[in-house]
Amino acid sequence: MAFPDKTAPGFGPWRRFLAVAGMLCLLASAAPASATLIEWMVEAESEEAALASGLEDVLVRLAGFRSPAIDALVPTLLEADEQPWLRSRERRGGGRFLLVFDRARLRAVLQEAEVPVWVGSRPALLVWVVLERDDRRLLLGSGMDEESVLAVLRDWSVRRDLPLLFPLGDLEDRRQVHTADVVGGAVEALAEPSRRYDADGLLLVHVSPRGDRQRARVWVDYRNHRLQAERSEATAAAAVSEAVAEVMDALGARTARVLVGQESALVGFSGVGGMSDLQSLRARLVALEAVQDTQLSRLLPGAAVLELRTGLDATALAQVLAAEGFRAADAPRAAGPGVNLWFHAHR
Repeated sequence: MAFPDKTAPGFGPWRRFLAVAGMLCLLASAAPASATLIEWMVEAESEEAALASGLEDVLVRLAGFRSPAIDALVPTLLEADEQPWLRSRERRGGGRFLLVFDRARLRAVLQEAEVPVWVGSRPALLVWVVLERDDRRLLLGSGMDEESVLAVLRDWSVRRDLPLLFPLGDLEDRRQVHTADVVGGAVEALAEPSRRYDADGLLLVHVSPRGDRQRARVWVDYRNHRLQAERSEATAAAAVSEAVAEVMDALGARTARVLVGQESALVGFSGVGGMSDLQSLRARLVALEAVQDTQLSRLLPGAAVLELRTGLDATALAQVLAAEGFRAADAPRAAGPGVNLWFHAHR
């Protein structure tokens, strides 16, 4: 379905109004509603300890990574007389507490405290795990999770809101993936066998015994960022969880920005040929932490102008969109005033 040509004969003001109004209604109804509340279950010895732990966890989840700024912010918030970011807290028995946080207020807190956040989309990383046992190297996949390594990674992924993809570990994987490449952090050698999973990057994990402890070495490869971390813990699951957290925190720190004010910008996108294009474009934009809301400003033949509500100035926003794969585009003749940024809607 293509957008109607506003210059076509017989396409009067009333029909133009109906077309644009209909598109706005469809866009609004198709937009995913962001959750306003975050429910968080915590196990702790007391209500105060549960609140401190839960608040820290949720702030890290919203920011995308742990940072010294969050460590400093948590006690300040807990000592405040008013806590509007906390909707409710309930003891569930057995040392378990259900906390309900106000997402918008916590986002505002992070912004006011100038805490850096992961402003881009959260990358979907494909995880290759090799576990050493009795002089054997096991490539873990679906249905094979010795030491509960994959289980702890799945839980970590959900709590951090950082998507991880896990390979099937089927015959095709085992033919193409050499465990030595995972153990050596050879991301180039793993690029081809990883294509079937359509991931944004790679996370390599090697677990091996070291005396009475387990050592986890982790590499991440994402958008020209290559980082490594290593941790030793009593169990393989604990070592992997700590090492992955360390390397992802380092990645987040490299890609983070501080959101300031309630900035908004008109951004044009070429190559928008119909409703499906518009929906797909908006889905990509609202997945970015830097973009809090989008509103359709105007329709053009084969293009659309959106008002993006963001905490970035125009220069920083352009850099974030470019990093997300949006290519710069020339403004069409009918662009109109006030639109300084133009991108292609498609990769």
